[in-house]
Amino acid sequence: MKRYLSVWLPRWAIERRSGSIAVQMGNPLPPDEGRPLVLSDNAQSGARITATNPAAERQGLFAGMPVTDARAIYPALDVFPADSPGDVEALTRLALWCQRYSPFTRIEGEDGISLDITGCAHLLGGEEGLMDDLATRLECFGLTARLAIAPTLGAAWGAARHARDGRAVIAAGAVSQTLAPFPVAALRLEEATIVALEKLGLKHVGLLIGKPRGPLVARFGMTLVTRLDQALGHADESFGPLTPPPVYRAECRFAEPITLLADIEATVRHLSRELAEALYKAGKGARRIELVLYRVDGWFEALELRTSALSRDAAHLSRLICERLARIEDRAGFGFEAATLSAFDVERGDPQQQGLTTGAPGETAGDIAELLDRFANRFGPMSVTRFVPHQSYVPELAVKAVSVLEAVIGPQDWAAHTRHLQDDTPLARPILLFSRPEPVEVIFETPDHPPTRFTWRRFAHRIVRADGPERISPEWWSAAPGETRDYYRVEDEAGRRFWLYREGFYEKPGTPSWFIHGVFP
Repeated sequence: MKRYLSVWLPRWAIERRSGSIAVQMGNPLPPDEGRPLVLSDNAQSGARITATNPAAERQGLFAGMPVTDARAIYPALDVFPADSPGDVEALTRLALWCQRYSPFTRIEGEDGISLDITGCAHLLGGEEGLMDDLATRLECFGLTARLAIAPTLGAAWGAARHARDGRAVIAAGAVSQTLAPFPVAALRLEEATIVALEKLGLKHVGLLIGKPRGPLVARFGMTLVTRLDQALGHADESFGPLTPPPVYRAECRFAEPITLLADIEATVRHLSRELAEALYKAGKGARRIELVLYRVDGWFEALELRTSALSRDAAHLSRLICERLARIEDRAGFGFEAATLSAFDVERGDPQQQGLTTGAPGETAGDIAELLDRFANRFGPMSVTRFVPHQSYVPELAVKAVSVLEAVIGPQDWAAHTRHLQDDTPLARPILLFSRPEPVEVIFETPDHPPTRFTWRRFAHRIVRADGPERISPEWWSAAPGETRDYYRVEDEAGRRFWLYREGFYEKPGTPSWFIHGVFP
């Protein structure tokens, strides 16, 4: 079940410029020393307050008030210009910092952050522990914060802003009950919709829950019903997380827009050399590269590629990108005015020995990796696969095929994986495992013993030795149906060894089936 954490920073515009993080966030304000201080922005009707500090609030000043009225109340008022773009930029940096709690974070407006903490809370002792840790750190930054956790984004957003306490944790079955007393503003509605609802006496969310949807849509539009259903969990809501900015990035701007493929390829080669040099100096390599070409009309074209191994080879990277540029040339429009090449999934890449290999003369592991990259990027990521161990006792699930471009964390200890499956029994698993078990006909003396003879592919085999059974039950947590299997290692008169299993039990309804699943050396 999904769990979301919403953070509301009601005084973000002022506190991010006056707290302990002001130096890092930029554009600091002078110390207020307890005096009323506000931020203002020019509107059509004149300058209006956009943010206030606690001292100004105690004087009765509030956001939206004209600055002239505020000065009439408190003539010595300190007024500074608002910095909305700076607020959003600083909030984005704080949201990226919050990725210490979850890899999925995003900003909400100009004063909020949302985190998808599904499966993360146990790392800090549960949801209360995670919320306490985050609140403590934000307090150390000098920020006023209200936090709430809920099973939906809308419920968490509303509780963070309208719950009685500064922190709230909403259980999965208590969303409707918790949201009911909140004002309709807790549903993330436009101001005009909120005013219209309040004029009709619909001031709380509870008055909307259970109302017929048709009249609500006809009177207030689909947005109201959508927001209500999202908050209650009746409708899905996508979560677009922030992507950390790349540390290694090369960019260039053109004096004149370019449209020709040859010019784009030349740009790619130049950016690849610049990016590879930066990676080489840092002793690192990248597994994912992203090229972005910015058009003069404000749109952009992006191309992403992955590599099977860490790479910082400019020639290899440019070759992979150029092989996929044809589709971008057709969408150049009036031309591209800038380009960036960024490296992601960056790791330390140790230098590799060249020349002393066991392969063909002149062949290196890097050459093989480059060949695999070209195949995978040209024909698709799953056109070249590799096997990795998978924790399952079911034989066909004990390994998993993944794309050669997918990063594998840590060395793959196949020996330990095999020992885990075989329970230290030599040759307990066949050297060749069939991708799909094949049915066989068997003859046996007693039902609970291995067969004395079996027929496979129209050839009969008389069994002279047998070992087993090894019982393997289906995974109880898997939704896929399955039967318990009893495996036997058998050997025929010619010394050929097979892996047979019986699916089902004779004492239960239905006739058990026999299959061959692999062969031994």
